[in-house]
Amino acid sequence: MRWLVAAVLVVAGQAAAGEGARQWLDAMSAALQTLDYDGTFVYLHDDKLETMRIVHQLSEGGEKERLVSLTGSPREVLRDDRVVTCIMPDNKSVMIGMSRPRTPFPEVPKDLDSLSRYYHLEDAGEDRMTGYVTRLIKIKPKDALRYGYRFWIDTNTRMLIKFDLTGAKGRAIEQVMFTSLEIGKGISAEALKPSLNGDGYTWHRQENPRRKPQQNTETPGWTVGNLPAGFKMINFQHKRIRQDGASAEHMVFSDGLATVSVYVEKLADDKAAVSGLSSMGAMNAYRTAVDGHQVTVIGEVPRATVQMIARSVSRPS
Repeated sequence: MRWLVAAVLVVAGQAAAGEGARQWLDAMSAALQTLDYDGTFVYLHDDKLETMRIVHQLSEGGEKERLVSLTGSPREVLRDDRVVTCIMPDNKSVMIGMSRPRTPFPEVPKDLDSLSRYYHLEDAGEDRMTGYVTRLIKIKPKDALRYGYRFWIDTNTRMLIKFDLTGAKGRAIEQVMFTSLEIGKGISAEALKPSLNGDGYTWHRQENPRRKPQQNTETPGWTVGNLPAGFKMINFQHKRIRQDGASAEHMVFSDGLATVSVYVEKLADDKAAVSGLSSMGAMNAYRTAVDGHQVTVIGEVPRATVQMIARSVSRPS
């Protein structure tokens, strides 16, 4: 009877910790979208350290955000509720397209309960980080086919202070950490304006970026036979990849947290297939040839995952 009572208490404690973790993650997601903040953070990946500044404001006109690289090649990204603008001085170009989820912070799904079959949520208690009293929340994968996540959340404002993407044995693959941060103070209009005006640059505009794209009702001509549990196709489209008009099928799969893209392109007569694995930080890609087509799988998942998915791509029987 004692061991049964102890087991019940352990399970109850784990459930309470999971519920607490959900509340902290929900509050963090809301803070990233609704707070006004101006901060400098470091981004560590591939043994490289980048420093960036982010300015974020929520007003009656919606969200506005400016991301500026402070080291390496100068570049700026401006985002609002309608469009995202990327200014890249190295090649003197400006790209304007549809607004997309913010970077470099992770996008935590609203329905966290849907992750419970594939991830374990843990409230690891208080921790001190860069002068802030934070709550450490962990998302641990239940298999080796996806990464883990660690969030240090300010106990006062619920703002994200540090984030780790973790691989095997909890080793950090990528890190984002604020070194300075002002929250809740007025954001001036000047702080949200680009320092680069784009004069003399080549401008690339997505056609009618304010209009939402129509849902694609086409059926893929290829199937993926082996996906990690919980991964489902969330998008499919044909993408033009060459000037001669050739296109590739692009399938996107997600478990609600991790996302993987699968590209299938017919090989040109003068083009040889590419095979093998490549990596950049947490991003892994695997290429292989299938029935005269180049298959490429890429995503923020372990190497074994992209390799497993790529080898299962085939034509429907």
